[in-house]
Amino acid sequence: MGPLEQHKLTAVGIISAIVLISSFSLGFILEPEEVVFIPDKNSMINDVEQLVSLGPRVTGSTAESEAAEYISQRFNEIGLTNVQIREYQVTTCWFEDADPDEHQILMHAQLEQGTPNAPLLPDGTAGTTRVQIDSTGDLAHNEGAFSFLGYSGANHKHDNILTSLGSGSAEDFSAKGDLTDLAIIINYDGNRSLSEIYKDSIDNNAAVVMIYSEGVEEPPFHTVTVQENNKTVPFPDAYNGEYADLLIPYIYISESTANLFFDFIEEAEGDDTKYPILDGFWEGSQVGTRSVKVVTGELQGTGDREIMIGAHHDSVYLGPGAVDNALGVAQLLEIASQLSTMELDSTISFATWGGEELGTLGSQKYIEQNAEELLGLDLYINLDSTNLKPSAGLGTLGIETTSSSIAENLRGVSENLILENTNYSTNIITIEGGGGSDHRAFNNAGFTTVGLFGWKYPEYHLPSDQSDVINPESISFAAELVLNFIISETGHNNDSPIIQINGLEGESSSWVFPFILALCAGLATGIGGLIVFFMKEITPELMAFLLAMAAGVMLLISIVDLWLGHAFDDVNGDGVMDWGYITISFIIGIGTVYLANFILKKGEDDSNLTEQKRLYNSGILTAVALAIHNFPEGLAMGVAVLDDLQYGVVLMFAIALHNIPEGVAVAAPIQAGEGGRLKATMIAMGTGLTEPLGALFALLILDSILTDFMVACSLAFVGGIMTVVSFRELIPQAIKQDRPRHMIVGMLFGAAVMQSSLILLG
Repeated sequence: MGPLEQHKLTAVGIISAIVLISSFSLGFILEPEEVVFIPDKNSMINDVEQLVSLGPRVTGSTAESEAAEYISQRFNEIGLTNVQIREYQVTTCWFEDADPDEHQILMHAQLEQGTPNAPLLPDGTAGTTRVQIDSTGDLAHNEGAFSFLGYSGANHKHDNILTSLGSGSAEDFSAKGDLTDLAIIINYDGNRSLSEIYKDSIDNNAAVVMIYSEGVEEPPFHTVTVQENNKTVPFPDAYNGEYADLLIPYIYISESTANLFFDFIEEAEGDDTKYPILDGFWEGSQVGTRSVKVVTGELQGTGDREIMIGAHHDSVYLGPGAVDNALGVAQLLEIASQLSTMELDSTISFATWGGEELGTLGSQKYIEQNAEELLGLDLYINLDSTNLKPSAGLGTLGIETTSSSIAENLRGVSENLILENTNYSTNIITIEGGGGSDHRAFNNAGFTTVGLFGWKYPEYHLPSDQSDVINPESISFAAELVLNFIISETGHNNDSPIIQINGLEGESSSWVFPFILALCAGLATGIGGLIVFFMKEITPELMAFLLAMAAGVMLLISIVDLWLGHAFDDVNGDGVMDWGYITISFIIGIGTVYLANFILKKGEDDSNLTEQKRLYNSGILTAVALAIHNFPEGLAMGVAVLDDLQYGVVLMFAIALHNIPEGVAVAAPIQAGEGGRLKATMIAMGTGLTEPLGALFALLILDSILTDFMVACSLAFVGGIMTVVSFRELIPQAIKQDRPRHMIVGMLFGAAVMQSSLILLG
């Protein structure tokens, strides 16, 4: 080789080294940064305060309509599309106080003495002949003495005699028998549902039913519903509507109020002339049909996966519901705001529900009325009362999900988040159904769900649930957890290639175009074969260069991309790097080649093989390795093009670019080994045909089950195969050409071409 050729070779080597080092450096610079979310606490607090300022957001009320309008406006400000306020007719309850100077919602008890009730006389007649000897005075529902339960009625008789009914068990009702004219008091222990107690009370002709709990001085609001046909049904609609016109007052009283009543009951015991009497004005309790509001909007993603995030915007009639659940709505708005700045792989829809406090009626009705719209929904995430306050013993965020794999992913995400927020923790459980908020409606409909919630707090369902109850330090925790979970579960497009192709947005609607792209990429190996075909002579210098170039391409893509490139990713979707699985797949690929080589050459003596035969065998083994490699590469390409046309085209160019030297690596040793020009070219082209076969297999057979994890393990496996082929066949054959400078430059050139194509084309 003359001085000029030596200088040219040196120049190629230097340029290749510079390109290789530069592309590696650029790769680190362009490495997608870890997504870090910093939710805006002030924005969330402002949203809470705006919703709380509207007062109690009872389903069907003016306040709920104003809340829906506010949320809709915020959705539009954030940039959500298809924003709608939907309305559905449902059975609801509400409570109306009279004007201040008129009869308010209240009750009172008194101890009377005098004439007993006479048979057949109108109700309350005997009371006119009695003398009041003690009284509780008026007890108001909005001053802590009692609260209405959801779907409580106003039907009652005056002058009802107070009586205790134990814990309200079925045995208690059976033992007491007929409850006509009685106002029964039950020590509620939670062993029976509110609806069972209510039904038994009406069935036994009770006039009023009251429950109390030991230690409860501020009675909260609860609703009375029944589970029928896997749906939550308001009590008036349950049992075929049998009780719709029989609803009696059903109220939650404080323990001190119960004790006042028990004092009267105890004093009247054993004295036939004394009567513990309850009376009240309960006509403010209303049950009927009203409109429930549901506000929806969405962020369109590039893939076909769909996730919905929801939170209820209604509150109980007793208070404005800052924690329950203006907070959940504020966190949902912040999640939408953070995600609106990203290019998402999945479409994320958002919804706020009315009617949750009355039995998840808004979400349930939405699911019933929008079955087709929800056909593609993969996951529903719910936020409800996610206030954390470690100083009050409430530092744990509850999370329940119907998916064990999602539970594992959530654990990984929460562990990372807790490292930065050591005051908080999570309690993640897997459930089969049910749930304490709107995710129950989605569970009942068969969807996969995640429900985030906080534990019961002192202000729960009370007038005191105001903005100052919220811990501003923890307000970001649930929102940040959901954001990180969504990214780990679905991914996002923050690593677009440098070279973009305009005009190819969205997904492919059929398998034809992805198959054609995979075919073009695979046939590029034939270009490498044609390059060798038209060479007049393959000199030792050229052979050393081509073999080393192919080894450089294969080693770089095998070790850097197929192995290490996936080993430090969370391809399994569980929030943990999959180093172990990927490395084991890589090692299995290495072992497979050694095992195949042992089986094929068992009993064969290599010592008598000519140099040409060795080259020929090396080319054939390289062809087999590349053919195996191209199949899972085709799998990955088929899936990629289905999700994103532009990425698919870019991927096709990248694969085609590195397939050309692979074709050279196959054809050159076969032709030099006296395999013939045409045969060498055809074998090189044939190795690429497994690429479209892999794509076709993915598109038509594996599309529904193929996961990123499966593809990553497959590619790591073939990376192991290609690594062995490079070290056992290509590099030794290049060394035997006795042209070390050509070999070194060839490896640098091949690695530089491969790395620069990965950087430029993604």
